[in-house]
Amino acid sequence: MFTTRQLSVYLATAAIAYIGFQIPVASFDGKADLPNNWSLPPTAKINPAGKAGAATKSTTDFESVVTVIKTDPSSLDLRVIGDQILNYRKAVTAKPQEAMLRTRLAGCLFLAGDLEGAATELKRSVALRPNDYQSHAFLALLLDEVGDRESATNEYRRAIELSPESNDPHLLYAESLVNHGEISQGINEFRRAITAKPTADEYSGLSEALLQSHDTAGAIKAARQSVSKDPGSARAHVALTKALVLAGENQAALRIARQAVLLNPSSADSHIALGRSLYAKGDRSGAVDEFKQAVALDPLSAQARNDLGYALYGRGDILSAVIEFRLALRLNPHLSEARNNLEVAIHGLTGRKKT
Repeated sequence: MFTTRQLSVYLATAAIAYIGFQIPVASFDGKADLPNNWSLPPTAKINPAGKAGAATKSTTDFESVVTVIKTDPSSLDLRVIGDQILNYRKAVTAKPQEAMLRTRLAGCLFLAGDLEGAATELKRSVALRPNDYQSHAFLALLLDEVGDRESATNEYRRAIELSPESNDPHLLYAESLVNHGEISQGINEFRRAITAKPTADEYSGLSEALLQSHDTAGAIKAARQSVSKDPGSARAHVALTKALVLAGENQAALRIARQAVLLNPSSADSHIALGRSLYAKGDRSGAVDEFKQAVALDPLSAQARNDLGYALYGRGDILSAVIEFRLALRLNPHLSEARNNLEVAIHGLTGRKKT
């Protein structure tokens, strides 16, 4: 369902299009375990819904919700998630009117891959607490995932309306806009998020959006601000790597990418960034190795498959590249760069057979 930016950069030695290796969905540089305040027994008391038009507050910070829904899939311990699902189901059965318990259960179901179950719990949570911006924002993201964009947009806007001073609803909505190709609107929303609360995630997202608008200098500036805000953020280093590669600052990009991997070696995005920087330096074999590592960490990443195919093509292994591009499109039929790369690669394969 996601669209990606197309940048006019090409391989020097082949006709295959290099569309910036853009990662379509921002990832969270989190730990494998769920946030502490999502563990049972819950200690937070759920406040009753406030008056119409006012966002209700709970003692659970919305950042914990964002942390859960943006957890790196490669870092998940499914046993922990399974235990949490069982615990929250018991808690919901005991206290069916506590909306936040349903929101937390939805978070665990989301991580387990049960999007329908997660959406069901969130809708119940919203019905119990219609003025809780957290649940509206989370529901928006889920609706976005299943392709109901109109409903998702309504939920994003409702979350922002309920809590305009909170940065996270702006951040999630900005990412959605960019993923759907509405770059200028996404940039504006990222800036609103930064105005509300400037964090590394907001600057990283802004950097990637600026790259899509071909503002490389602005992207580098935003990425550097992201690193400055959180020197320990692998995502910030990934964003800076991508911007530096597009600017042709390959040595600096390689150094930053290696730091991203050191900060989070289990992140597929970190290995993708290192793979791109290695490729830009001419180390195609090294790039293939990094992209293979990214695929091993996140086998369902269409971007990792596309980038691996791109590097394999550049190394002359066209048949393997075609396989990876096809897998990328199966995982994400809307990944335009994979579609473009597949067409060129098939053409190259056909040309070889004729000779």
